[in-house]
Amino acid sequence: MAVLGKIQSGLTHQYAKIRGGVTDTSEYTAGGVSRTVYWFRNDSKRMGDYSPLGTLLMNEQAKDDFSMNVVDYVFLHEVGHDQMGSIGRTLFWAIYLSSGLLLIAGIIALPSTLLKAVESAPSTVMLPVYIAVAVGISLGAVIPFTLVCWVDETLAELFAISKIGISQYRSVLKEVKEESEAGLLRKICIRIQYPPEALIFWVARKRGFGDT
Repeated sequence: MAVLGKIQSGLTHQYAKIRGGVTDTSEYTAGGVSRTVYWFRNDSKRMGDYSPLGTLLMNEQAKDDFSMNVVDYVFLHEVGHDQMGSIGRTLFWAIYLSSGLLLIAGIIALPSTLLKAVESAPSTVMLPVYIAVAVGISLGAVIPFTLVCWVDETLAELFAISKIGISQYRSVLKEVKEESEAGLLRKICIRIQYPPEALIFWVARKRGFGDT
């Protein structure tokens, strides 16, 4: 087990290079949960990351920009990605990567697909239909990609809520919104990858997590 732990740690350090590299490693505790955290520091909006290796990465910059309630929430959210279990995580990554690659390929191919649709349309009346079909084929992978992301993120949010309570969760969301600025492209990515707050609160209410 010690050898496996060293291998996991080494691979996590390699994975963390996409975030700028590991700056520190420490045990972090919040909501009665303790886990080893690999810290990185950069100016991106990414506050945490649950790696494919099952390890937690968190951005030290978050401790400078937000209250400890937010940092605790980020930690618990990332731990919450464990809720799928090993088999669930394997299926998640399989669907996530395959549909993500198909989505990227579809976006790249969209101009040529639209051109073929225009050329193939038998009349100007049918042109909108052909264009709609072309766009649907090119971006069809967004549906399974979004679904698997929403399931994963919802489970992570529910775990965090179960530990910090709905009231603190609302406070955290408000603080993050007030301090964060997102461009149009990031807003689109957030909408694809993360479920609406209304859905989270609805599921939380169904799960009996207090007044939502």
